[in-house]
Amino acid sequence: MKLQRILQATFLLVFLASVGAPAAAQEPPAPPPASHGLQTPVFPLELPPPAEEPPKEVKLSLRDAYTMALERNLNLQIGRYEIATATTSIFEKTGTFDPALRASIDGDWTKSPAATQLAGAVVNEGRNTRYDLGLNWLLPSGTNLDVDVNAGRSETNSQFFFINPRWAAGLKLSLQQPLLRGFGTLVNRAPIIIARNNRDQSISQFAATVISTLKDVEDAYWDLVAARWAVKVRQQSLELAQKLLDETRQRVKIGTSASIDLVQSEATVAARQQEVIAARNAADNAEDALKAVLGFDQPSEWNVHIETADPLKTKKFLPDLRTSIDEALDSRPEVHQELLALEAIKLNIKVTRNGTLPSLDLKATYGWSGLGGNVTIRDPETGEPIGVLPGGINDAFRQLRDRDFPGWTLGINFSMPLGNNTARARLAIQRFALEKEATRLQALRQQIIQQVRVAVRALQDGAANIDAAHASRIAAERNAEAEETKFKNGLSTNFQVLKVQDDLAKAQLTEIQAHAVYRKAIVGYLAATGTLLDREKVAIVDPGQPGIPHDFWTKVRWLQMAGPTHENDIPEKYLRPKMSESGG
Repeated sequence: MKLQRILQATFLLVFLASVGAPAAAQEPPAPPPASHGLQTPVFPLELPPPAEEPPKEVKLSLRDAYTMALERNLNLQIGRYEIATATTSIFEKTGTFDPALRASIDGDWTKSPAATQLAGAVVNEGRNTRYDLGLNWLLPSGTNLDVDVNAGRSETNSQFFFINPRWAAGLKLSLQQPLLRGFGTLVNRAPIIIARNNRDQSISQFAATVISTLKDVEDAYWDLVAARWAVKVRQQSLELAQKLLDETRQRVKIGTSASIDLVQSEATVAARQQEVIAARNAADNAEDALKAVLGFDQPSEWNVHIETADPLKTKKFLPDLRTSIDEALDSRPEVHQELLALEAIKLNIKVTRNGTLPSLDLKATYGWSGLGGNVTIRDPETGEPIGVLPGGINDAFRQLRDRDFPGWTLGINFSMPLGNNTARARLAIQRFALEKEATRLQALRQQIIQQVRVAVRALQDGAANIDAAHASRIAAERNAEAEETKFKNGLSTNFQVLKVQDDLAKAQLTEIQAHAVYRKAIVGYLAATGTLLDREKVAIVDPGQPGIPHDFWTKVRWLQMAGPTHENDIPEKYLRPKMSESGG
């Protein structure tokens, strides 16, 4: 009984250790520390703590705005978490190949009446205790290995058992290897490969988010610059109206102008004051829009005044349409994302095709057994017990150690569903998914070509619009100067001067808007061609695919086989998606 308690305690400790084993399993690598500047990491970073007393004014260049958005924009923060989640999912899928340790203890006690003298007692009584410890491991090739060590103690009051109590022990090694369905590293590691593919898609999606964010930053930046210039134009227009009002008062006072001219000038000054107020309100709204895309999240930060540093005017940029389309089809992260989705479906087709094969499994076991306990010695003539030869579990394990009693089994199991409609339907669904994804890629390419054509046309029209707006503004300035000269010489009226001043303000605002639209057209073109990150030298900091456990045998070619592939599973045109000819 003392030995029994020791064994029970030992197996209990092993069982508790196996329960705690997952805590010691390999953990995914911790995210790297956040990088600053224009290198935006794909892993999570914490927002910088807000200053207790933010400055009242900040002079911000466009590149400073980029840096701030990459560090603080909340959409980018969400994207980093999505990639970190996708990276961790790779480790989740590798858990299939983690060895599993098991341990069990159970016992029973029975007492039953005997119906025959062969039972060895009038009332049979038996006590049994069983211990089991095993390890199971699924390998990437589909091989299932199992090691099992068991021991058991049995005690009965039957006089026909000459070993009582008795200890039985066994050691068994088992192997099961699929030969058709479920064979190979490609089939069994497919979830890991797809998880890696999903992570790469998340990277492409994150790059698209970065491009969209930087475009929003630049659009908001130039909207603010244009709005501030609009305020200056409105103020200048108000000053001209106020100057004309002062001159008109002098004319009315000396009698060279009618009182109605004074009313017109006063009404115009009031109207232009309203225009200044509206322009300032529009500038404040544009500043708030820029703060939002930069990631301002503290109430105190919204009171900071942003002063832009970059000029609105820029050099003209007229790219070639065909080259731009080719570059967009090669650089846009959305295209890379769709190509990765196609690769995932191709793998699913191979795995699903393997599922249509019959099940043919090789099974083999080899092991040893042992038996020990108290042996009752009986008189050969009378059958009466004359002594007991003591023994125990040590005898059983010694026989295992010496491999006295080996045994093995070997067999093959075959199974095939008649009709196999489920597997065949799944394969058909995957083929439809491939066609659907390929069609989606073509639709995306069509959309990109259309976007690039619009972007290039916007640059061409924007450049021409700037020239026209500039000429119109110069003409309006000359016209305003001439009209003021005529007014001073008494050859013009207040109404005509005010109308010319309004025309000048409109021309000035049109030129400002033309430059802002052209600036936004440039960043729109860079976003449409997927070259915005390259122009701004923004690097996506990615440590690459993480190293994962259970990655052995992946380069053994014959272990990658998923079984025979039908010629219609993956049509030739999808083996390497071919880009269509770009239009001019």
